[in-house]
Amino acid sequence: MEFNCIIERESFLLIVKDTTLTICNQSIKYTFDISLKILITWIFREQELNGFILDDLIVEGDSLNMKKLKLFLGGKITYTGIQIFYCFNGEISFSDSKATKVCSLINRQTKLKFTCKCFKKSMLGMEKIHKEIEILKKTSKKGLAPKIYECYQSNNCVYLIMENLEKLQDQAFMEEDVMLFLYSLIQIISVLHQENIVHKSIKKSHIMFSEDNKLKLVGFGKSSNANIQNNEFRLDIFKVGIIMHKLQRLKNSIATKNRIFKTINLLYQRMEIPYQKLFQIGRVILLLSQKNYYAILTLNYQNQRDYLYKFNV
Repeated sequence: MEFNCIIERESFLLIVKDTTLTICNQSIKYTFDISLKILITWIFREQELNGFILDDLIVEGDSLNMKKLKLFLGGKITYTGIQIFYCFNGEISFSDSKATKVCSLINRQTKLKFTCKCFKKSMLGMEKIHKEIEILKKTSKKGLAPKIYECYQSNNCVYLIMENLEKLQDQAFMEEDVMLFLYSLIQIISVLHQENIVHKSIKKSHIMFSEDNKLKLVGFGKSSNANIQNNEFRLDIFKVGIIMHKLQRLKNSIATKNRIFKTINLLYQRMEIPYQKLFQIGRVILLLSQKNYYAILTLNYQNQRDYLYKFNV
């Protein structure tokens, strides 16, 4: 997109593409690479959006064009002033040990509800925050993570505005619900692996549901898409097994074994996923239903990987 704008009473042409934003006239040219490292502060006149500040440049223009630009750059560039555009549904408070928090907010103009993931800058650092957001954006395009709308930054936090989501409730689930849940989760993990992304830390708090009841992952803090070892893919399978066991609350019995592998067989018939991967998940769930269940859940990362090899999972 492109439109006319004004900088210090001089006329310029603003041209924005997928990777660059250029502001130029016959004598001057400013070019910016589009990334989350770029900060934009929006300017209002008489409650109408009519410009922005970028690297000490004050750029003004038509309100409609600025609204279109803000929409186009959403999630690609970082904005300031989140409380101008959104109000939080309750207070945001981090415990000293938590680096992220998922909360709800409402758009002040449209009154629509959104989900926001907040990142504490002092604990994570900007490089790590941006890495997780980029993985979220990549997986969002595949429908595995929520739709990403905008990214904001304050002195203490980075805020990622996403589609409205509901948390996974802590309750007992029917067997059919667990099977559908497992079906969706394995699909997501398999696509992640095809994209050469390992999650490493899947847990219930990372799982939410969209308004059309589709499963979405919102946490990728320990994820990686570089220098991946094969056993890290297997660790994702182990984590899925833990989640499924928690949902089903299984006991060690012949009936449990039959239920697990009946479910795995049904899933295999519906999905283009190697049976070995599904079998591994079933085996993890079964092993977790044995007497050493609580000890397994408290294993650290390295011991979990060793556990996979021990049982050939």
